[in-house]
Amino acid sequence: MATSVGWPGVRPVKTCTECKQSKLRCDSKDRFPNPCSRCQARNLTCTVDPSFRRTPARKRLEAMSKELQELRDQRLAEGARASSATSPDADTNRSRDTSVSASQSLAGILLDDFEFLGHESFELGPVVVSKQSVVEIFNLFVTLYCPHMPILGPISLNGTYQSQPFLFWTIVIIVALRSPVPSDENLFTRLRDPYMQMLRGEILRSPMPLGKIQALLFLCTWPLPVSSQRDDPSWLYCGIAVNAALYMGLHRSNPKAGDIPSFYSIGVVAGSAHERNNTWLGCFYVSTSLSMHYGVPPMINTPSDLAHIRTLLSEHTVPRGFALQIRALLIKAGFTNVLAHDSNDVVVDSSITHLLDSELDTLKANFPEGWTSMTEFTIMVVKMYVYSLVITRSRAGMGSREILLKLGLAAALRSIYIGNSRYHETQDKLHNMTVAQRERTLPKDYFRGLAFATVFLIRYFVQYKGSNAEEQQLAANHVIMAHSIFKGVTLHPRDEYGRAAALFETLCKQAPIPTDTSKPSLADRMGATLIVDAINTARTLRGAPLEITEPEVPIANTTESLAAPSAVESQDVFNSTSHLLDPWPSDLAFANEFWSDLSWDVFNVNGGTLHFSPSHQGHQDH
Repeated sequence: MATSVGWPGVRPVKTCTECKQSKLRCDSKDRFPNPCSRCQARNLTCTVDPSFRRTPARKRLEAMSKELQELRDQRLAEGARASSATSPDADTNRSRDTSVSASQSLAGILLDDFEFLGHESFELGPVVVSKQSVVEIFNLFVTLYCPHMPILGPISLNGTYQSQPFLFWTIVIIVALRSPVPSDENLFTRLRDPYMQMLRGEILRSPMPLGKIQALLFLCTWPLPVSSQRDDPSWLYCGIAVNAALYMGLHRSNPKAGDIPSFYSIGVVAGSAHERNNTWLGCFYVSTSLSMHYGVPPMINTPSDLAHIRTLLSEHTVPRGFALQIRALLIKAGFTNVLAHDSNDVVVDSSITHLLDSELDTLKANFPEGWTSMTEFTIMVVKMYVYSLVITRSRAGMGSREILLKLGLAAALRSIYIGNSRYHETQDKLHNMTVAQRERTLPKDYFRGLAFATVFLIRYFVQYKGSNAEEQQLAANHVIMAHSIFKGVTLHPRDEYGRAAALFETLCKQAPIPTDTSKPSLADRMGATLIVDAINTARTLRGAPLEITEPEVPIANTTESLAAPSAVESQDVFNSTSHLLDPWPSDLAFANEFWSDLSWDVFNVNGGTLHFSPSHQGHQDH
């Protein structure tokens, strides 16, 4: 097997810029992909740059003084402009689309006066949550979470708690996991078991109203922890949400229609036109994003469906940042359909990829008002996945493949740069949060994209013999940045962030990949093939098996030898397969009623001989 190495490829410079500036010994070579000891202790960005030259202390002081004076002058100029500013011309505020800012869309989402809530506490099974904790949680959700998935209309805490408890407690447990409130820091631990019991019951109960669909979309965006990524049920939840939305007819909603049709025959409340349209956009966003990261075809991908999404964006009020991310995924969905079904022709692939680049690049020019760093990050990730789709099925050495590798390098570097800039921003003083706490409120897809960019750099540049020394060094610097982000937000060595950081460390310790084996062994998951191959490679380097074998369970002679369900102990989600992932108990009431019907006597079938119970089901599973 490949031997372990301390640093990829050619490493002519062994000292990072910070240590070189201070004339200190640097151990970055031995600690890669971790930063050097000095940079890690001081929370500095550890970068190795062969062209770096030390700056004398006197010149550094002069540069800092000059920068400080420029900032003072800029502040004075802005103050003068603000004092002399007049009311803006109405024509200058016209937008070319109907999207609004996130602050406008969230202004009236909470309708309750918190001081006069009818409840002093909220209960889920044996767990009691104080009013103070609930108020803090919903304020955090509206401010930090909703802008990433703005599908809720105006809600009342009292009304939601009474009429939509599944949505209410889904919001509570999501925030309790990622942003524990000071008034109840152990809330997630207390809520986990009763919430999972509620989830098992609600997710299989038909019909599914709008609030349940929204709750499932939130669970897909901020999933609960699992012991392994293959155990993440987000794709299954997404399928249930999309099919429930189709059943409600959300895919045929008319954004201009004022009247909502009766849903009596379906058995659910229709909801407002605003909520229906936003929820369908949320279904498209979640399903398309997950399909990209999982390497499976999108659920909503027909030409008519994509055309309807465009109509909703143009005629319906949507927050600008969210609308732009949906537009980027719309472009990705259209081009992926073509790339996934063509004849693997190199010329066709190159032409389609060039068109995709052009379409994505025009978004900023067409919608400048909604452009944010997160929008750019989404576009870079979309590009990387499409590039990887073509790269993984192209032969090494082809000119078009080398071009895509350079484009992928630029997109991966930019993605990690955006993530690193966010991570080193000033902490959120408004909510008394550290940077790491604020980053954990981001959707999981953000970290999926960051991990994919890191694996792309490791695979094709850090550990690839075909890349030059300058590209290797640039890629290695950004791998350190990404690794530091994942380590910084890790709460437990085996949580999702810690496992991603461990994956990077394992991949970076393998020997450089020769040119003739640069193509991944698994090539049936579209752009996600790269991340799947990286996981398999890491398991091989650790000596773990790649095949899953069915466990051999001895056949019990008596039912007494089988453990009762209540005897199964709750296990740590990070150490083994958690009880959160146990199969949902089937609803057997219908089966017993059906087979016990006396009408079966007509067919000489003794209905009383067949009886289904959980114990029988468990015996059959074994």
